[in-house]
Formats: sequence, C-alpha cells, structure tokens
Amino acid sequence: MLFGLLPLPAAHPRWDQQSRELSQRHVTKRAKKLRVKEKEIKLKPVIAFDFGSEIRERDWCNVVTCHMDTAQAYVWRLQNFVLGEHILKPCPENQIPVKACAISACGNFAVLGTAGGWIEQFNLQSGINRGSYVDLSERSCAHVGEVVGVAYDSTNTLMISAGYHEVWDFKGRGLKSRWEIGCAVVKIVYHRSNGLLATATNDFVIRLYDVVALRMVRKFEGHIDRVTDLCFSKDGKWLLTSSMDGTLRIWDVSLARQIDAIHVDVSVTALSLSPNMDVLATTHVDQNGVYLW
Repeated sequence: MLFGLLPLPAAHPRWDQQSRELSQRHVTKRAKKLRVKEKEIKLKPVIAFDFGSEIRERDWCNVVTCHMDTAQAYVWRLQNFVLGEHILKPCPENQIPVKACAISACGNFAVLGTAGGWIEQFNLQSGINRGSYVDLSERSCAHVGEVVGVAYDSTNTLMISAGYHEVWDFKGRGLKSRWEIGCAVVKIVYHRSNGLLATATNDFVIRLYDVVALRMVRKFEGHIDRVTDLCFSKDGKWLLTSSMDGTLRIWDVSLARQIDAIHVDVSVTALSLSPNMDVLATTHVDQNGVYLW
C-alpha cells in the first residue's frame, strides 16, 4: 500500500531535551593556543560510525567514527561524550581514507574498511592494530575496490564485509565465503540476532543473506532510484528502506513482501527505528534537522 505525499514532521520537544553531543570541544581556543588554523585540527564530517556495548563504556571508548577523506578513525567515550585517547590508523604508509567501521558484540574490537580495499582490526582498549583480513588466494588485501560496509556477528565468530559480499573468520581473519551478484553494493545492515545481512546495490534491489547458511534468502524490488539507507526493526521482522525516489518502504522479512510505503516530499537520506518501534528518525536531502515520526 502506498500512501500519499507526506510533509516532514516537526521535531518533538520532549525528545529534543534528551539530545547529547559528541564533540571535540573548544576547537577555536585550542587552535589559538597551538597557533594553527581551526580547520587544521577540526575533524571533517562523519561518514560512518558504530557504537558498542554499554557494558564496556566505563572501561574504554565504545564509539568509533569515520570522517570524510580521512585516513584514520577516531574513538569516543559515550559515557562522558568526549574524544578518546587513541586514533585508529590502518595502512599508515598509504594514507587511504577509511570508509566503514564496526564494533564487535563484546565491545573489545573495532574493524575498519578503507577506500583501497584494506580491512584491519583494532583493540579498542589499547588502540593496537590486531591485524588485517586478507584473501591470500588472490591478493594482498581484502577487497579489490572500496569497502562500503563491515559488521561483526553476535558471537565473535564471523566478520562480514561488503564491496563484494564476503564472510571472514573472526579469529583467523581468513576468507570463508564470497557472493558475487554482478553489481556494486552501496549499503549494508546486519541484524545480529537473526543473522541476516541486508544489502542495497546500484540496481536498486534489496537482497537478504543468511550469513550462517551462506546463501541469499530474500530479494525485494520496488525502488526506482538509489537506495540511501536500510534499517531492521529490533525483532528483525521488518526491514525499512529509503530511496532517492522519494519513498520509504517497509518489507516483511518472513512473508518476503512489501507491507507498506510512504512517499515523502523530500527524499530520506538516513533512517533509524527505535527499539520499541514507536519512533522513526529520518534525515532528508538539504535538510539540517533530524525528523521524528
């Protein structure tokens, strides 16, 4: 079912009061003290991030961010909203921009994927590089091209990467499986509880893979322009997708069909559904705010 055109919702004041900010703080003051330009120490826009388990947030950093045209990732303490003490630097000799990141289910590790195809794992407590994921049979790095997404499973057994669809052994960092679908992957999201990986490709098709069984289990078609984001409901029963075609679609994973769609007046660029599924947060093209539905 496709509803009519909907205007953007107004932000809810109750939710505005609960906002927090992860910030470098006092950038202007620091720049003056160091006698450098502000832009030299200010981080560039965030292009990807992940946050880890709350269990470890008192012990060490539990947020990782990747920044535009930046060859390292930064860690943050969500407990006190400050920049952490370590900078994660994959491939220090090549200075290739980091494009994707993920934190393990245990909260101890972070994996980074770069524009050059490298995937490297770091210990979050120490900031030490714990090694690269390498396909020794074909090349010296993980991917031929850019890594567009990475994810860990719930038991620290598998690590998933996208450019190609590849599944790796967590501890040994060896390649276990690869799926080639003939078109470029632009976005992934992994649901740890049900082991399903949702991918969006440049043919506007959404595909779901069972990472444990190593096979495709669902294929959703309907978008007619670039897919901008994907989001599972907490229980994994629904998959929400947005596109530059101006639609936000809801797919039933078990029934393998679309159950609803909304057409908005400004295309959605990112979305996230709250754990109890009563609030949907979206961002939109050329809009500075976060909108709550």
